[in-house]
This record gives sequence, structure tokens and C-alpha cells, in this order.
Amino acid sequence: MGSEAASAAEGARVPQQARSRATRRALLAAAGERFSIQGFHGTALNDLLGDGVPTKGALYFHFASKHAVAEALVAEMSASWDQVLPAVRRVAGDGLEALVLLTDAVIVRLDDPIVRGAGRLLRDRVVVTPTLAEVIAWWRDQAEELLADAQTDGLLRRAADPRWIADEVVAGFAGRATVSDPGSDGAPLWELMNEFWAGFLPLIATPAWCERWTAQPWRQRRRPVGVGPRDIDRLEIHGLGSPVAASGATADRRLH
Repeated sequence: MGSEAASAAEGARVPQQARSRATRRALLAAAGERFSIQGFHGTALNDLLGDGVPTKGALYFHFASKHAVAEALVAEMSASWDQVLPAVRRVAGDGLEALVLLTDAVIVRLDDPIVRGAGRLLRDRVVVTPTLAEVIAWWRDQAEELLADAQTDGLLRRAADPRWIADEVVAGFAGRATVSDPGSDGAPLWELMNEFWAGFLPLIATPAWCERWTAQPWRQRRRPVGVGPRDIDRLEIHGLGSPVAASGATADRRLH
């Protein structure tokens, strides 16, 4: 009898925990949207209500203060990013393709309000750690790691330096992200980065690699799915050719 009661209680807790997680995610998404537009100091606690968080009681159940919400946003953004690089590696044919796919993931992540809000918090120095410089360094180091793989495989030009290239990729992305405004008539960031790759890859990659790259429909590659904190559980990174789920086998189609 006792075990049946315990099982029933456990069964009741599971939906309750799921609702609690959903409420927390809804709160973070709403906060991220507000922070990204209004900034941390321009956002009042009442602005964070709604979208699944109907009361201040629900807010304070999950977070002790507005600053705690900010810290959770940045933590959520950082934790979800840890899963992206391994997924990219599983489907990429080589280090240079992986670099392009990693940048694709960054572009798609900017669609997630949690990431946008966390980015604004980092720029405004609302949280102590991580700093914006540290987050940029993480991404730059991952890019350099992929470029080192490409260099080992003989895909880079002899004079190409992985560290310098990684810095240029991050700087080139940041500049294009700044001028790309979804609400304006400007070109989307995805298209801007495609133009960047079209001009930049021939400068760093061997002619043989570039010839094989341009022979593929790389501009028509599929966008990643589930790369943001809200839906990281359904993460899918697609390589060139047939889409491959991040949890599936890697296609045997290296470019070198």
C-alpha cells in the first residue's frame, strides 16, 4: 500500500516538474525579449510577467530578484552552447565545413530571445561572469580548434594562421550582425555571412578544397534546428548534402 502511494505521489510530481520547467523557460524567454529591447535597467519586474508567468508569486518562486533572472539567462545561454560544437563535429565533413556550420548555429541562436537577452546583458555588463570578452573568446577558441583540424588535414593555404583566421571570422560575424537588422530592409545575417564565406574561404583554403566546396550546393544548406536554450533537446545540425540529425551517424563525405 505504501509503495502504491509513493508511486502515485511520484507520478504526480512529474507533470508538476514539467510545468515548473515550462514556466521557468517562459519567464526566461519573456525576460530575454524585454532585456534585449529595453535593457536590464529599463525593464521593470512587472514587464517580466505574462507569457506563462501570470503572477509575481510565480516569478519569485523561480528567482529571488530581477538580477537573478539576468544571471539565469546568461547561464542558460552558456550551458546550451556546450552541446553545439560536438553536434557540428559529428556531421561536418572536415574542419572548414564545421567552421561554417558552427557560424550557422550562432546565427540561428540569435533567434532565441534567451540568447538575445543574455547578449544584451553581457554588453551592458550586468553580470560579473562570464564577461562578453570571455564568451567571445570561447567561440574564437572553438573556431581556432576547427581551423587547426583543417590545417592538420592539409586544407589551409601554407601561410594561413588558424588563430588569425578565427579572430577574423568572429570579427567579420560581429560586424555583420551589427548592421543586419531583422526589422529593416537590409540583407539577413545568413545571406551576409554567405557572402563573407564566398570571399573569405578562397583566401584561406587550398584551391583543391575550394573547387570541391564550390561544386556543392553549400548556399542551399539547411539551417540548424534546436540550437537555442529553449529547444536544445531537439538539436539538429545539418551538413551539406543529405540532412543528418546530430544524434545520427555522420555521412562519409570529406572534402579533402
